[in-house]
Order: sequence, then structure tokens, then C-alpha cells
Amino acid sequence: MKLQLSLRSVACGFLLVLSLAGASAENKAEPAASNSLGMKFVRVPAGEFVRGFETSNRSERRFHLAHQYSNRQTFKDESPAHRVSLSKPFDIAATEVTVGQFREFVAATSYQTDAEQNGGALGCFPEERDYVDRFHKAPEITWKSPGFEQTDSHPVVAVSWNDAQKFCEWLSKKENAKYRLPSEDEGEYACRAGQATWYSWGENPDAAYAHANVADGALEAAQPNTTRFQRAVRLGADEGDGVVFTAKVGSYKPNPWGLFDTHGNVWEWCQDRWSADRYERFFDGVARQERDSVVVRDPLFEEKTDQHQYGDWRVMRGGAWTCAPAAVRSSIRTFAEATDASVYTGFRVVRDSP
Repeated sequence: MKLQLSLRSVACGFLLVLSLAGASAENKAEPAASNSLGMKFVRVPAGEFVRGFETSNRSERRFHLAHQYSNRQTFKDESPAHRVSLSKPFDIAATEVTVGQFREFVAATSYQTDAEQNGGALGCFPEERDYVDRFHKAPEITWKSPGFEQTDSHPVVAVSWNDAQKFCEWLSKKENAKYRLPSEDEGEYACRAGQATWYSWGENPDAAYAHANVADGALEAAQPNTTRFQRAVRLGADEGDGVVFTAKVGSYKPNPWGLFDTHGNVWEWCQDRWSADRYERFFDGVARQERDSVVVRDPLFEEKTDQHQYGDWRVMRGGAWTCAPAAVRSSIRTFAEATDASVYTGFRVVRDSP
């Protein structure tokens, strides 16, 4: 039960640097070589950015006013905002891993996903009266049959963190290169693409429909009351991004660095273990007047804490087709157990640069 609730709700080393160097938002990403699966990559430069949701200057109030049709958001897991420095460039896939790409992996390895072995994934069942009951586990829900139509160009869903890891291991051997999931800091850095705003396109939630597949009028028309607590509650059936479930990858405008679907479509697994108070811990023992001088260096978090005694909780980023624009902001983060699989969760890969 605790496991399903965590999905439905989304559903540490560092260094103190007494320096006021500016963020490297001016750095530009460049196209990188594709691979044998047809994956296109963008080379993201090393640099520095502010991670998390900035709660000063009445920004929370501004956010709530701008998203007045959404359920109220909380930013406790995304604050305090802090400066992060990434010391190495990396290649990140321009899109999420597709059904067709995952199918090649399965065909080559005969791999069975966690959902296939453990009674199915969390699916969407709109006939249930209560919204929370519309998402539950069922044996028929797998990456092959998520309960809605997908082509080989759609993002693969109903895959666990473990499944994503196995895909990366296979692809690394196949390509003779190091493929992996992005770290949480890499995910937000790539999503923001040099922007300090709520979204990579700015701070207008209505612009989401041109950039992301989110909960909208099409979803509400197909499944009444599904978006009752989302911004989409005020939209007509022909308003929004026009897609009910997942959209083909690359269907919407890319961010300034040429990455698609970094907001919405599917939640994306990250390498990191989850820690709800992780951002606060960066400032342990640091006087408030010195916080602006803290720079966190390459903060991949893989420690097991007391929070992990009941499961291997892993970070997910980006939001999904089930989320209002408010819940696909650049700083949004949530978690699930490494064996969890749902119809709104997938992944994209990173290739370490030479």
C-alpha cells in the first residue's frame, strides 16, 4: 500500500566554495553523434546553475497566482534552492527512450521487466469512480500493453528503475560506450537549458501546451473528472496539447538546448536515491549569511539512509501526461521504488562524453 501511494502521489558529497562566480547559463549545448538505435544526443556543457525552487522574493505567491486553476503546490522537497556545479560535459538523449528502442533490447536479450514478473504495472482505469482508485496495479499492464495505444515512436512506459538500468547495461555493451541514467542534477540542468524560470520556456503555464504533453482538455474529455484538481479543469475538449495519454517523442517544441519532453509526457528515472531533506542537508552547519556562497559539486546521491530500509527509493523528474502544468516545472521531483512501474513513468539515457 505504501508503495502504491508513493506512485499515486506523483504519482551526497558536496563542497562549500566561498566564491561568487556567476552561473554558466551562457554555455551552449551542441548536437552529438547518434547511435545504432537511432538515438539523437545533445552534448551538454559543464557549468553551474541554481537547482530547486527559489522561495524568496514572494515567488511562491507569484507561482500560486499564475497557476490559480491548479491544485496547490508544495515546494518543500525542492528547497532551499542552491548552486550546483557540474564538472564534466555529458551527452543526453534528445528524447525519452521509445517503445521501439526498448523492443530492440528485449529482442536481443529476452529480458522480462519487473512488471511482467511481478503482477503487472500501475495502470489507468477511468471507470473507477474515485480518482485515486483509477491508478492501480493489474497483471495485463506492461510495456507491451499499457492500456492505451502506443507506436514504436512513443515513450516506453511501465518500466522500472531496474529495467532502465538493464537497458543501459545492454546498450553500453552494444555501443562500446558508457550509457546510464542521468543524475538528478544533470536532469534539472538539462531541462532548464540555461533558464532560471519555472519552465524552460518561461513562466507562462498556458504556454505548456506547445512544449509539453500534460493533463489538458483532451484528457478531461476522455476521462471526466480526471483533471478535476489540475489546471485543465477550465479547458474545453479542443484546448491544450490535444493528447490524452503519452505523445510520440519529439511532438512538441524543444527546450533551448534542443531537448524534447523534459517537461511532461512521462516521469523520467534518475540514478539517485531519494532523500526528502537532501537540499536542506547541503546547508548543515552553514550560517544563513553564507548560504549564497555554497556550491554543490557533482552531487550524485547514492547513500542508503533510514528512508531506504523499506525499499530502494529512486528519484523521478519532469512530470507526466497526468500532471498539470504546475507539476511539470523544472524543479519538480518525486520518487518511487526501484521495482515500481507505471503507465506514466519512462526514462531517457545519458552517454558519458569521451
